[in-house]
Amino acid sequence: MNKRWKGGFFVVLLTMIGIYLSSCGAGVSTTSVQTTEQSFSEAVRYEGPKARIAVASFKCKAAKCSGQIGSGIRDMIVDALVRTGKFIVLERGEGLEEIKKELELGQSGLVQPEKAPQVGMMEGADILVVGSIIAFEPNAGGVKGGLGGLIPKIPFLGGVKVGKEDAYIALTLRFIDVRTGRIINSTRVEGKASSFNVGGLGLGILGTVPLAGGLEVYKNTPMEKAVMVLIDNAVKAIEKYVPEDYYRYKGGQTTQPKTEQVSTAKPATQTTQAPKTQQEPQGKLIFSEDFESYGIGQTPPIGQFTGNNASVVTVVDMNKKITKAVVLKGGGKICNKNLKVKDFILEADFTGSAGCATGVISIRTRENPVITYKVYTSLCGKYSIKKVAGNTSIDVASVEVRGVKPVNNWTHIKIIANGSNLKVYGNGRLFIDINDNDPGMDAPGYICFGRTIDEINFDNIRVYSLE
Repeated sequence: MNKRWKGGFFVVLLTMIGIYLSSCGAGVSTTSVQTTEQSFSEAVRYEGPKARIAVASFKCKAAKCSGQIGSGIRDMIVDALVRTGKFIVLERGEGLEEIKKELELGQSGLVQPEKAPQVGMMEGADILVVGSIIAFEPNAGGVKGGLGGLIPKIPFLGGVKVGKEDAYIALTLRFIDVRTGRIINSTRVEGKASSFNVGGLGLGILGTVPLAGGLEVYKNTPMEKAVMVLIDNAVKAIEKYVPEDYYRYKGGQTTQPKTEQVSTAKPATQTTQAPKTQQEPQGKLIFSEDFESYGIGQTPPIGQFTGNNASVVTVVDMNKKITKAVVLKGGGKICNKNLKVKDFILEADFTGSAGCATGVISIRTRENPVITYKVYTSLCGKYSIKKVAGNTSIDVASVEVRGVKPVNNWTHIKIIANGSNLKVYGNGRLFIDINDNDPGMDAPGYICFGRTIDEINFDNIRVYSLE
């Protein structure tokens, strides 16, 4: 066989292989990842107090991980934390060295004194996040060689292999109080992804696209997607494990959210406004549920929740990411009767099937007879508290807030019950702040989630004890 004939035959074979692979579309796909300004931990309109935080470069302790990858992961987490709007993020990477140079230049006499940066004005972090990459299995660096597979052996090429590849990355995180050096908390987060890919030709068909942080060869592969999942999980872990009392800054000052001026549809009855200077209490996390560990369609019991007309579903959350939540339909209601608290902080995200869908959160609930506070929160800005005893109920407080919209159709609810004082926040804004001096309500009880008319989804439920 002469060289010209071999070359032509080679081209024909490549064409035939391309046609064959196209016909196997059901078994062959590639992972394509695009990073946009709306990906992973996109900033929402958060107006509550912030935590002052810094992130150190991550050490590579996995065999296939290099130091450059550790610094790249750190930079991505810093960017994602800034976008949440919940943190004052301080530069501790390469930018810090450049800041030092600017300060030195300002003190050199070469810069006009009134325009030179002043030494001693930099802010310090309260929390330092450190960690290590303990697993890094790309397994998706492009087209792989090899014999056999789905296509029989072919002269010159040795066959084509079509297979499924997985990518995996894991990271440990530690949260350190900078003032004391104490480790406040630690956790492990992961990122996983997989795809079917074509391998065996060894001709660089997929190629590589530059990607920062030492991850250049993983562009448009499962590894890039795994890294994105890792970043998202890392930011969620930081939001979860940084204690509530570190969220104490608004702007450059240590402060607490001020009472918002709202127009009231009904005046609060038998209530007294709590002092605006009152410091918010801080609690210890005693219950958390995000419904991620349950199967789609699962009905109660769901974890510690019992109830009816409820099931686990997939939703698009406040950050425009696919996640799981519980949906309540009909007379849907779920209760955690194992958790009985009197003084606590409760947080949850909720959305609904209608623009004015209303969720109902019952607190300090007792039975025989039924005694409870019912907190009503709607997507159209109506907030109220009712006191229920047996078959009777009375409005304790009710407000209607104009011009306040949900974030991507979600509202983050925060309820503080501390003695006779009850507070209700919506997306970081304080809407109800009342004292109800009724000894009959000053007792522990369980918590329930319900609805009025429209379908309601609840997610990211957390309870902090103040007792």
